[in-house]
Amino acid sequence: MPHPTNTSPADIDEAVIAALAAHPDIALLCGEVRQAEPQAGLTNRVFRLRADKGDFFLRLPRVETAGSINRKGEAENLVIAAGLGLALPALFIDCDAGVLLTAAVSDLEKPEDLPARLGLALGALHGSGEVFHGRLDPHETYLAQRRQLRNFQDLPDELRTLEALMERFAKEEAVGGEGPVLVPSHGDMSPGNCLVTPDRLWLIDWEYSGMSDPAWDLAYTILEHGFDQAQEVQFLAAYRSVAEDPVPANARLARMKSRCDAISALWALEQVASGRDRIRFLGFAKVRLKRVFDRKTSS
Repeated sequence: MPHPTNTSPADIDEAVIAALAAHPDIALLCGEVRQAEPQAGLTNRVFRLRADKGDFFLRLPRVETAGSINRKGEAENLVIAAGLGLALPALFIDCDAGVLLTAAVSDLEKPEDLPARLGLALGALHGSGEVFHGRLDPHETYLAQRRQLRNFQDLPDELRTLEALMERFAKEEAVGGEGPVLVPSHGDMSPGNCLVTPDRLWLIDWEYSGMSDPAWDLAYTILEHGFDQAQEVQFLAAYRSVAEDPVPANARLARMKSRCDAISALWALEQVASGRDRIRFLGFAKVRLKRVFDRKTSS
C-alpha cells in the first residue's frame, strides 16, 4: 500500500496516541513514532508503527469486542506458539487492556506453494504435543452464538434451517462416536492472520486459540483461503507429512467446513446486532450461509 510521506504526530490516530500515553514501555521499545498506518482487521484495530527503532505492529481491541476474548489465555498460547517458531513473539502485552506489540513483518508475498506451507505450519502446531489454554468446541461455539441471536429479526428462515442442520451434525457425530483427539489450534486461519515472507510463515492473532478438533483449523484454512481441489490436496498432504494424527475423514472435514461457515455467519450477524456496518456484515453472513446450504445440497 502507498505510504504517506508527511505524517506528523498530529496525523496519528487518537487511539494510538492514547495507547502510547497509557503504556510508556511501548515508547521505550519503539522510540518516537513517526507514522501509524491502519491495517486490515475486523476484531481488532491494528497499526503498523514506523518509529525510530524500526517497524512494529500495534494491536488495539475494538470497543465492541474488548470484553469477549480471554486475553490471558491468548498470551499464554502466543508464548507457546512463538516457542514453536510459528508466532511473532510479543514485545509488549497488556492482557487487561488487550494491547499487543510485536515486530512488523516486511516483504509479504503470496507464494504458489502457500497451501503446502500452511499445511506444514498447522501440522507442526497440531503435532507439537503442547497444551494450549482454553478449549474451542465448534458445536458449543455455534450454540453460544445462536443463543445470543435468539431475538435477531433478520434471516429467520435461514437461521431455522441452519439450526436444524447443525443439530443433525451433532447427532450424527454422537451416534458415530467421532470424538476427536484435541490439539493446540490457532482458531482463526484467515489470510490476514497468515503472514508469508520469502523465508518464513508467521501466524498472528491467537485470540481464538485453544485445544480443539484438528478439523477446525483445517476446514477454516481451506475455506478462508479459497483453496480449489488441487490446493486442498496439497495442503492436506503437507499437513499429513508432519502431523502426529491422521487427516480427519472426508465426511467429518465436510461437516466442519459447514460449521465454520455457520459460525462465521453468526459472528457477522452479531456485528449487525451490535450496531456495526449493517450492509457489510449482513452481506458477509449471507455469503457464508449460502455456502453452507450449497454444500448441503451437493453432498
